[in-house]
Amino acid sequence: MKRFLWITAAVLVLLTLATSLFFADRQRQSYAVQVPRDAVSVVKVQIDGLVADVLWDQLWGPSHVKRARKRGETYRFLRTDIGLAIPANLFLYRFADQPHVLFGILRIKDVEELQAFIHQRDWAYEAATPFSRVVSQHLVALHSADSIAFALSWEPGEQLASVEERLRRLLQGDQQGPLAASRFRELKSRKGHLNAMGQYGIRLDFKRGEITFSTDVVGDATEFPSQLKTGNTGFLQLPAWCWSLMPPAWQSGGHTVSRDSLMRYISGKTCVQWRGATTQPDTVINYAYDDDFNPVEVREAIDRSVPALFGAISSDAKHLAAYLAAQGILDADLARIKPEVFPLFSLYTYADADKRLFFSTVQDAEKRMAAVGKGSGGGDFLYGYLDIVSATQQGILPGRLQVLLAPLSTIEIQGVRKAEAEVVVHGRVTLPDESVNSLVQLIHSGALNWLP
Repeated sequence: MKRFLWITAAVLVLLTLATSLFFADRQRQSYAVQVPRDAVSVVKVQIDGLVADVLWDQLWGPSHVKRARKRGETYRFLRTDIGLAIPANLFLYRFADQPHVLFGILRIKDVEELQAFIHQRDWAYEAATPFSRVVSQHLVALHSADSIAFALSWEPGEQLASVEERLRRLLQGDQQGPLAASRFRELKSRKGHLNAMGQYGIRLDFKRGEITFSTDVVGDATEFPSQLKTGNTGFLQLPAWCWSLMPPAWQSGGHTVSRDSLMRYISGKTCVQWRGATTQPDTVINYAYDDDFNPVEVREAIDRSVPALFGAISSDAKHLAAYLAAQGILDADLARIKPEVFPLFSLYTYADADKRLFFSTVQDAEKRMAAVGKGSGGGDFLYGYLDIVSATQQGILPGRLQVLLAPLSTIEIQGVRKAEAEVVVHGRVTLPDESVNSLVQLIHSGALNWLP
């Protein structure tokens, strides 16, 4: 019996050692990449880490898999029949002249399998020498017999000629150097499922039921103030220093507001609470025909559903209101933001004796406004919260935005200024099923359908 236990233990040790060496070698090979010297940002996607976490979640929380099977669904995370060698870490590049496009390059292990996968997706494909061409709505790729360079863009058809030229340069290895010798070498030691380094740094992790992100790529997760969510569909707190981040001049409806002028009057935090929905009077214009079949304008008064917003700006309210009126932002009696400046719905304003300028979508909100901004736990940090489920149930979000947010439950962010020009932001996005990895939920909700 002892012999059997020793043999079993030895086998387990050897398997563990072999597995560790295998994945360590995959990590080593993935970092032996060439980085374009003119890249302004590099994104590291930890493929092995993502796969391991998804498999671990499914191992210890298999109930969602059973539920999916009953619905005729399958939680498939990665395809392996695409003819590509998927590395432990995938690196994507962004360039100054094409800021909305991410570029990458992968090794081909079976070109015929890759071509079969492309035809299954019904993408446009042109076989050529030296590089064949693949085009879909958000993807452009060129490949040789052993490598494929690809570009992913949010907007379809963006700068197609220049994108293809960049792909050729990636395949030819022009102006590239090893990651270890580049200014992005710290990516090797950074943790997280996704790490971006360059003009902006961010870390993103896909966990069970939530996505966490932070611009502090080496720091720990932050605690979010739970009391600010109570009774609110949404809440936003902007400390005074946030106004220094806006452009020097802001224009809307033909009117201009100066950042420096605003900061002269704003002395503290700005708070906005979204408390469900309210109605505002509106006019709908239709056309009817008279007896001679001439179109006649018909105006109909209706009540339109809008967010019930209550906001307050700690400021020299009297002089701030006068400045905004002088710039054409407020109307003559300082009671409303002009529709041409903010056309979505009416925003009424009111200044009180406590040096706060109030604004609301509720016209007679003076008495209800007094509570806005009280008990927020301090005014030195940026905080935002949105209960997406509540917001979508109110039916007041634009259709495209509602579709985009539908797979999510809540969004929460918090920001702290560490130095004069440095702001660290932490955030969390929750999804409906707390037992399923968030990336798997996004994939199966169709939220990532824009990806190839």
